[in-house]
Amino acid sequence: MADHHHGDEKPGWADAKVFRNGFLAVLVIASLGAAAAGFLPAFQKEHPHFEVEGLGAFFAIYGFAAFAFIVLAGQHLRKLVARKEDYYEERE
Repeated sequence: MADHHHGDEKPGWADAKVFRNGFLAVLVIASLGAAAAGFLPAFQKEHPHFEVEGLGAFFAIYGFAAFAFIVLAGQHLRKLVARKEDYYEERE
């Protein structure tokens, strides 16, 4: 990540490398825990509508794939709808 601090501004608490690494670790552990919970009978659908919903981590994988698609599609969509940087200066 690039640091975008201006002049004498001190970095905030969320900019500390220890915080970022800790936050990432907690996020990964929570994600793996949620995916692993999909294999426990208590968290599985009793009567899935589709057969694939009965697989252990189906919803974790489906959610990740959908989110990844949205992010990747958004990168390309931005090229279509973005305005030039001098858009507002252009009219004056």
